[in-house]
Amino acid sequence: MAASAITQLKRALPWLLSVAIVCYLFWSVDLDAVIAAVAGAEVGTLVLIMVLSAPVILAADAVTLWLLFSRLMTRFPLGEVLAIKGVSYFFNAITYSAGTGGIAYLVHRRWGAGFLHALSALLWLNFIDLMTLMILVTAGLALAGDLLPDPLRTQLPYVLAVGALISVGAIVYWRLGVNFLVLGRLRSWRIFRAFADATMADYGVMIASRAAFIGVYIVLTWLLLPTFQIEVPVLLLLIYLPIGTFVQIIPASVSGLGAVQVVLIALYAPHVAATIADGEAQVLAFTTFMGPATTLVRIGLGYFFVRTVMRKVMGDVPLDAASIVAAQAEARAADNAPATNGPN
Repeated sequence: MAASAITQLKRALPWLLSVAIVCYLFWSVDLDAVIAAVAGAEVGTLVLIMVLSAPVILAADAVTLWLLFSRLMTRFPLGEVLAIKGVSYFFNAITYSAGTGGIAYLVHRRWGAGFLHALSALLWLNFIDLMTLMILVTAGLALAGDLLPDPLRTQLPYVLAVGALISVGAIVYWRLGVNFLVLGRLRSWRIFRAFADATMADYGVMIASRAAFIGVYIVLTWLLLPTFQIEVPVLLLLIYLPIGTFVQIIPASVSGLGAVQVVLIALYAPHVAATIADGEAQVLAFTTFMGPATTLVRIGLGYFFVRTVMRKVMGDVPLDAASIVAAQAEARAADNAPATNGPN
């Protein structure tokens, strides 16, 4: 009973934290200014751009996922990977990690690949994303560092240095076999299989593909911000968008809700048009509108794939949380078995 209560509390904490942050934000700004910002925004243009760009973003994301599986598992049909990625948008609406687990589960059910093998590849992709984001921030700092506020321009190099040290250390550990004291045992854990399998060529291909994918998001953000009279130089978005993404993927809140708003208000407020009196309220209006709008567009895409493509490809596959938890339990049981070169 106590264990169940603790589990329920853990599930509720991200929601509670998100609600608390959002309530604080709306309490601390002028609500009339937020309402005026939404009323004065080019909402029709924003929604049109989002709807038209959503299939492009999904396709670009699916191509990088297909590349991942082709290099670390086996070559699956691109159209079916696209369908699985589309359905995962349902899970992403909850948290980023839920989307990752949903993809691993669907790959496991569709092609019989080991759930833990697929999850390992996706975990490695998360590491690739972190490396890619740091590379983009480094490029942005080199190209537009003089446009940053002094505190951020001073602190970012130290953060990037720590990130680079961790990334290089991880590559040295997996590719060169340096154990770093007691970490050698990680090589026997199946959840890290992709880290052991990935070659330097895999790192290069996937970093390039994810950089191109994130580039699509940067262009999209650059197009959307002016609908709320926020003008951020595109080179600064090489820094700002990765920072927002880092916050979003931290599983402390629901898809970064609340935490992302706090960070983006600090970054975007100085770039609000001079005719706007309350820059923070303007950015809060933009981020608050974008969150539900993005979720609705993604759920719409996910619904399309669930109702059409997925049923043709996979039949009646249960997509509930219990099925994914069962697959995770099965994977944990397999992980306790002796390591092999099999599909798990």
